[in-house]
Amino acid sequence: MKPIATVVNNKQPGWQNAVETEPNVTLPVGTKLYLAEPFTELGAPLGGGFYAGEMTIGGELYALIVASKAEGEKLEIQYKKSDRHTADGTDSDDDGLTNSSKINDENHPAALFCQSLEIGDHKDWYLPSRDELAMLCRNLGPRRKNTPEAFCSGGTEAFEPQCYWSSTEFASYSYFAWFVSFYGGFQYYGSKLSTFGVRAVRRFKI
Repeated sequence: MKPIATVVNNKQPGWQNAVETEPNVTLPVGTKLYLAEPFTELGAPLGGGFYAGEMTIGGELYALIVASKAEGEKLEIQYKKSDRHTADGTDSDDDGLTNSSKINDENHPAALFCQSLEIGDHKDWYLPSRDELAMLCRNLGPRRKNTPEAFCSGGTEAFEPQCYWSSTEFASYSYFAWFVSFYGGFQYYGSKLSTFGVRAVRRFKI
């Protein structure tokens, strides 16, 4: 990889021999600067599934991996079976793993299905959060312009043109949870007793 620039001191009055890029982070003269490259191509096999993009959660950068359609997808499943008026505490918009760990039981079939999976020697699958699911739709949705071939409509890994549950409950009304339409690309909330699809994900730090 060729650098796009090198830090220099052009000897102007008051200039220092380093460039400040972030608070408390400096680059000495001679440091070569590079453009960041993607971790890998969207839809490429990785980590027991397929690479779906990068997300920052809790200040840490993660690679998001979506499970294969054959092993990690289930259609027509409820978020919750009963007692939908009781809040589940799954209010994180970005951290699906934390959300899912709170509802990994028989009364929450969607999360239980995902967290019960073992795919490619990995057992840390979970129901994606609202933001994670939106990323899946944006990067791998079947009706998107630049979707990888396997995830295009009719492809072996394609999402169905329907709604998929996220693990994020609706903050204002605990008997609702967020879903994403992989047909229209929109987000909305519905009764936790409704049946939608699910597709499991996992993540690791990069």
